[in-house]
Amino acid sequence: MTAVELGSAIENAVTSRVGDVIRTIDNEPSRSAVGRRVVIGIRTRGEPVWTGPADYVLHSHPVRFVACPSVLAVLDALAETPPPSDAYTVLVVLTDRDAGELGDDVMARVHRERLYDVSKYTLLQDLLRARQLDPQLRGGDNAWLVDALVDLARSGQLPSMVGLTFGRDVALGHVVRNRLSVEPSTLDLGGLITALDEMATRTQWRGLGDEERAGITEHLVERLGRAAEVVLRLAVTREDLIAELLVADVVARSPEDDPNARQAFGAFIHTRFGSVEPSRNDLALAGAQAVELAIHAGTDHLWQQIRYADTLLAQLNGVAQAHQSRVLPSGFTSRLERAAESLDEAALSVVDEHHLAAGEAAHVRRMRAAVRLQRWLSTPSPDSLSPAAALRAHARDLSWVDAELGQVRRGSSNSVVAQALGTIAKKAGARRAAVDQQFVRGLPEAAQTVPGDICAVEDFLPKVIAPLVRDHKVLLIVIDGMSGAAAIEIANSIADNRRLGWTEVVRSADGGREAVLAAFPTETAYSRTSLLTASLASGTQDDEQRAFPKHTFWPPRTRAVLVHKAGLGGSDGRDLGAEIDAEFVPHKEPQVMAVVLNTVDDALSRGRQADEPSWQYDHVAGLPQLLGRAAENGWVVVMTSDHGHVLEHGSTHRPDSTGGARWRLPGGDIGSDEVMLSGRRVLVPGGSAVLATSENVRYGPRTHGYHGGAALAEVAIPLVVLLPPGTDELDGWAVNSLGAPDWWTGRTTTPAKRPAVTKTSKRGTRKPSADQPDLFATDGPLLSRGAQLVASETFINTHKGQPTNRVLKSEVFAAVVDAVLAAGGRLPVADVLQAAGTPGRNPRGLVAALARVLNIDQFPVVDLIDNGRTVLINEKLLDEQFPKEG
Repeated sequence: MTAVELGSAIENAVTSRVGDVIRTIDNEPSRSAVGRRVVIGIRTRGEPVWTGPADYVLHSHPVRFVACPSVLAVLDALAETPPPSDAYTVLVVLTDRDAGELGDDVMARVHRERLYDVSKYTLLQDLLRARQLDPQLRGGDNAWLVDALVDLARSGQLPSMVGLTFGRDVALGHVVRNRLSVEPSTLDLGGLITALDEMATRTQWRGLGDEERAGITEHLVERLGRAAEVVLRLAVTREDLIAELLVADVVARSPEDDPNARQAFGAFIHTRFGSVEPSRNDLALAGAQAVELAIHAGTDHLWQQIRYADTLLAQLNGVAQAHQSRVLPSGFTSRLERAAESLDEAALSVVDEHHLAAGEAAHVRRMRAAVRLQRWLSTPSPDSLSPAAALRAHARDLSWVDAELGQVRRGSSNSVVAQALGTIAKKAGARRAAVDQQFVRGLPEAAQTVPGDICAVEDFLPKVIAPLVRDHKVLLIVIDGMSGAAAIEIANSIADNRRLGWTEVVRSADGGREAVLAAFPTETAYSRTSLLTASLASGTQDDEQRAFPKHTFWPPRTRAVLVHKAGLGGSDGRDLGAEIDAEFVPHKEPQVMAVVLNTVDDALSRGRQADEPSWQYDHVAGLPQLLGRAAENGWVVVMTSDHGHVLEHGSTHRPDSTGGARWRLPGGDIGSDEVMLSGRRVLVPGGSAVLATSENVRYGPRTHGYHGGAALAEVAIPLVVLLPPGTDELDGWAVNSLGAPDWWTGRTTTPAKRPAVTKTSKRGTRKPSADQPDLFATDGPLLSRGAQLVASETFINTHKGQPTNRVLKSEVFAAVVDAVLAAGGRLPVADVLQAAGTPGRNPRGLVAALARVLNIDQFPVVDLIDNGRTVLINEKLLDEQFPKEG
């Protein structure tokens, strides 16, 4: 709207208002005297301006319009002599002064001693050129809305409505859009907070009149709920809106029966809202929306608001309630300290829910380790451990303990957390040391001969690798110094990355890992040489290179290649060495390639820069590339080591230069934390050495870690065998189905016993065996859920429809369902395979076979979750798809 158009609209509104007053006077004949002058005062919003003709005739009365920008101008206008007329004349005084400024003398000469407002509705209609205004706009409750619209129209912020009807809803939308810089049609509570978080929008909001703010607030409350009022009221008086709402979230969540929490809530309410207090629920809703904004928007401004909210909470003496917050730094600290004090899984879950948990992954990981070790300490300790039992226990249980101990021993800068970590490290470390002492008792014999149920490092190639090479291309990756703890972390990181597609297999029929016995002392020159030369020998890389391709146990014409660290580096744009790339080219001959990676061993002397001590597969230089090549070309991957290691955590230095970091030559007394080993598997000159059995002893300079000793973590060589994508089974091997121990995962259930199997006659009549109950009997005790399932008509018909060679027997379905439901609907795959009577089977294949019958119409009655580690049965869906009968 141009200035001329705006002026014309205002003059029309003034003229209309004056005409209304004249008609009122004309209806009072006694006051219509010839020659009389009537003064009509019109109050303008801004400086009075009149650009139209000064003299009009309205309703047969001469009318003069005079713009009076000051009291003196009003007095001058009143002093003018009116023109002669047969009717009364009218003087219209336009002024922006109020009655008080004009004074009683002036107001006494003005008609009815009052100043008239311009007709808002006429003015608005003229400004918009609308055909008709919504009648609702003429109500007294909407006066603020009309004023706001006139103001917007005057400033050119309303579109022309030529010939259209202007409704109240449209009007409200225009006002909200312009006053709060939002799109009304899509506005939600989060959008309102975001808009008012902008300083310009807050300033504009505060500059509005009380009536307009109240009107907009009422409208938005109707649309968004009373939490919107909390936001709008805070925006009037507080600068840091999101920070205030984050504090509101804390105080509103805090328990009402806590005196300190109640005091913080009251202080917040009184200082922000005065006597007109919002409800706790409205405050909580507004705060929760601010939390969502804080979680999903990571701007610098928002982080400033989050940090400042901590300051505000402290000012309210509400820090004790900080744990209620999912975003405040003090909330994370408080949650972490609570978890440290309780070492409880539920408290740890609350830590995980905090927005900062991802950024504080190291702290959370260490606290999780403490909780796990607390559970481990509650498991029974073995009375004794033979070397074979100890190696198996290390592969399946103690490696996980070592990994968690490595975490808690890293400590914390928080005193509460540090105390909890230190306490659990001391307790768990003492128990773990006792296991080492039990293990060491059988080592003297293992230094002479290898027990029959143990795979020794010198037998590894002929007993494990050579049989694989007969039917598969094999990539042997020797990660020098990799301990059992590092191995499980690396293997888990591979399994967790589902896109890699690897399947781990083991030699044990029960689906559990094994460990290999190292040579003594547990150092590279002895144990790795023994591994790669397949003989008890000490030597160098050259000895290993000469021996590896010439082993007589390789199948005829085998291409056997050994690549050490120097041959790993790529060139000419390649990420691996030319020798390695050449071997991945398909060949007709059997192939085995061994690659030695030194990343883990190097870290013991040089240290790792990462705050997180755990290992991932991509932390090992060259391993991701090797896995990628092997997957593309269908190679079986075997990851192993030559020995393990222990980490430095306050060891005692006993200087002795006759040996290595963790062993010495015989001489002097043998301490309680040492063991004397002699025999053909002790490869030092003379065949005897004293090895440290406790992690707390070293003979050389302090580094980040050590090997060479007799601790189980050094002696147990991890073994991880991976099948490439598309290959799920390997003859003579079983899928690794045991997974992590129960204390590590937090599982507390025990697998249910497998229901007795019934016999079925050729006619289909089920007959129980002499010593087993009939699962399908209708008399006697109630049937198990698995028995009810396989007896149901739906199951029988679905089961019959499956190909005979691909469907599981009915009793397998019954056994699995009973076992999983007895465990609460989730059961580790190892226990499920055991219940099914197929401990070595691929769990994916078993679940797929179950799903073909149970997952009718693709409803997931049975599923494989946790990256293939757990079987889930949805009991509700099971009951819906296969209703219980009888």
